[in-house]
Amino acid sequence: MKSRLLSHLDAAIAAAAMPSEADCLRAERAALLARQGQLNEARSIIASLQAQYGLSPHPRVNAWISLAEGLTSYFSDLGQTAHDKIKRAYAVSGASRDRRLNALAAAWLAHMDYTAYDLDAMGRHVAEALQLADADNHSARARACLVVALAYHFGGRFDSAQPWYAKSRLHASAEGDETMLSAIMYNMAGLLADQSRHAVMTGEHDVAMLRRAELSLQSATNLDALIGIASLDALVPLHRARVCTLQGQWAEAVSLYEAHFSDGLLQGLDRMRASLGADLAWCRLQLGQTEQARKDAVAAQVSVAHDRDADDRAAAHHRLAQVFAQLGQADVAAHHREQAAADWQAHEREQAMSIAAIEKAVATLAS
Repeated sequence: MKSRLLSHLDAAIAAAAMPSEADCLRAERAALLARQGQLNEARSIIASLQAQYGLSPHPRVNAWISLAEGLTSYFSDLGQTAHDKIKRAYAVSGASRDRRLNALAAAWLAHMDYTAYDLDAMGRHVAEALQLADADNHSARARACLVVALAYHFGGRFDSAQPWYAKSRLHASAEGDETMLSAIMYNMAGLLADQSRHAVMTGEHDVAMLRRAELSLQSATNLDALIGIASLDALVPLHRARVCTLQGQWAEAVSLYEAHFSDGLLQGLDRMRASLGADLAWCRLQLGQTEQARKDAVAAQVSVAHDRDADDRAAAHHRLAQVFAQLGQADVAAHHREQAAADWQAHEREQAMSIAAIEKAVATLAS
């Protein structure tokens, strides 16, 4: 099934009055293909445009090319190298007064700032995106509203996040951007899974929250299959594995981890290597796979310092404490319990910073 947004872009390219306008739309089309996981086709379009405009630059076209390059890089492996390309698109579109692209690039910068925990920059960029975006700039508004929702949700304010999730869905639906609708479901499910994990590990199991995470992941999976979205295709199964672990579905979790763990690391989840590996070790231990569980736990223990996010480190240490306690290594387990407590505290500080940054941004919009 072809997405409505892709059909709209094809029609707009055919109807464009000027070659440069058609080429801006072609670059935008490449960016959409990258988000859908059709990376080879996206790269082919970008290469063609680069060859055409390399020696005779056109500011607006080159800015759109930079956006397409950045998103192609981002949806290859979530790498931070994408940030430089998006930043260039933001700068050139501002200088060339392409307000639509400037708002969209600002929204993407806000998203990347959020994932990098550059929360002050996130707040500035999301406010700028929403101030620049016209009412019908659904791409920019959908992405910016999602960032606001994620910042609130990450900070533990799901009540404040929900209206922004709804706004993001409305803008994505208005544009026919099914890829964005999938991204909303996936990102919300990831945070619901994170918070369910925290609740389980602190003795406050929330069955309803975990069920919402499961349903959101299933919805994202179904929509991806319907539209043919293949970008970062290991991420949803790995989040499902995390949910299965929390639900005690050990065999299903192990099956998902074994099928997708390596691809997930290549697609940007290396930053979660220890927490994923610790969960896998715990699941194996429950299935009686003691020696393999021990090997996975040792590997997770080696890599835990490299897990970027405090909540992932905390979760890894918590799981490792459980694993090593069951393996009879009480001293090792005690060490991981201490580290888990310290990292949960660091996570709570990050949550407070996220709320402060997004509240400041939202206040700017209201003034």
